Amino acid sequence: MIINDLDIKLQEGKAEFVGNTINLGYYEAFDSLDLHDNVNELNFISCIFNGDFEIEEIKKKSLKLSFKECTFNGDITMRELDIDSLDFINTKKINNIYIHGSFNRLRFNNKDIPLFGNIDIIATILKELNLDNLFLKTGTLDLIINNFLVTNKEESEFKKFYSTFKNSKIEKWESTNSFFGYFANFKEIEIFNELNFENCEFNKSYFSFADFGKTTTFNDCKFHSYAGFDECKNLKNTILQFSGCLFTSFPHFNNTELKHLDLTHCTFERKTSFDSLKVNSLKINQVTFLQGAYFDDIEIIKIENCDRKTIRIIKQELQKAENRIDFNRFRTYELAAHYKELNWKWNSGFIDKSILFLNKISTNYGNSWRKGLRFTLVSGLIFYSIFFVVENYDHKIEILDWENFNRFSSGIFRFFLVTDFFNPLANDRTYLTNPLSWLVFIFGKIFIAFGIYEMIQSFRKFKA
Repeated sequence: MIINDLDIKLQEGKAEFVGNTINLGYYEAFDSLDLHDNVNELNFISCIFNGDFEIEEIKKKSLKLSFKECTFNGDITMRELDIDSLDFINTKKINNIYIHGSFNRLRFNNKDIPLFGNIDIIATILKELNLDNLFLKTGTLDLIINNFLVTNKEESEFKKFYSTFKNSKIEKWESTNSFFGYFANFKEIEIFNELNFENCEFNKSYFSFADFGKTTTFNDCKFHSYAGFDECKNLKNTILQFSGCLFTSFPHFNNTELKHLDLTHCTFERKTSFDSLKVNSLKINQVTFLQGAYFDDIEIIKIENCDRKTIRIIKQELQKAENRIDFNRFRTYELAAHYKELNWKWNSGFIDKSILFLNKISTNYGNSWRKGLRFTLVSGLIFYSIFFVVENYDHKIEILDWENFNRFSSGIFRFFLVTDFFNPLANDRTYLTNPLSWLVFIFGKIFIAFGIYEMIQSFRKFKA
């Protein structure tokens, strides 16, 4: 059935339209003066709307307006509505939708039906915002809800308001100056491109199992209760950024996998958990953990891309939590990052870089006793070989000569005794007389002593 006089039918009190094709002209079809007084529930089911659909200034608190499985072949504009509820359920087609008004409930659900267009919502909502299963394959969701509550959260009539976006799939999402209620469910959302929250406030909020797409940013946002970012996994693409945010309760990032996590100028007032977080890279800049943070079993795949400040913050939090195993890992990372920052200029970092270089090649900054043993044996053998050649420079040395080999092998054991400063090649306790031999001898002892010390330290790395 084709309807060209929708306004007349509404004035007559018709409240349900099923399977109709509605040709829209430019008129205020739902003007509050024209809508029949007895119409408190208006339903459109499987209808096709041709032309731009514009309604405005409907102020009827009892009105429930619903569109189910409808097709819109033009833009939808709804301004200054003050009604009980507005529903778009399983919409088959949209171009662009603009919704502005006040509602008890607003729902836009579209499971498994891809939409192509923009959804722009500026609304005051008292009880429920439900965008579960919204599938916006191409287009932007622009959402501003309960704007004034960002600065005035004590309004009693809004204490029952909650929002839910579970299983929604959206190409691009922008939310500014919004309050998402006492409870917000963002579980299993999937963002194809980017998601931005600017100056938004959350109470209890769940982002578990979310795919945050290419880039997700929380800027100047406040989380007044639990914030769950567990099991959010997109190791290949997602850059998750928090800038200037305040967390007053217990945020969790456990078992989350991201390409990059950036925390800048944020404050965490309660215990924060990053247990088993896995990222390609991580940046923590001017962040305050007032009650500490857990970084147990954290994995940073490209640790070389992290700056020393970030690594030090994680190391300090691991030390506070008495996690010696991960603490030693990040102690190594910090020293490696510092070594990378230094240069070989004599008046700028040469000494520190030399010490760190020896730490690196000896025991990998105290983490490998095997490497320390190898360093001690190899460096001692090199210096002893040079010493042996210097001491026998006026003799013909044959490598396969058994007597020379005996003399070489018997002396090496004395050379490895750090406290023995007598000539290891002599049978009696005599000192060296050749200055060059003394120089090689002393340097050899220093390297052997250093290797032994570093090896002992690596055995003690798990001790408090």
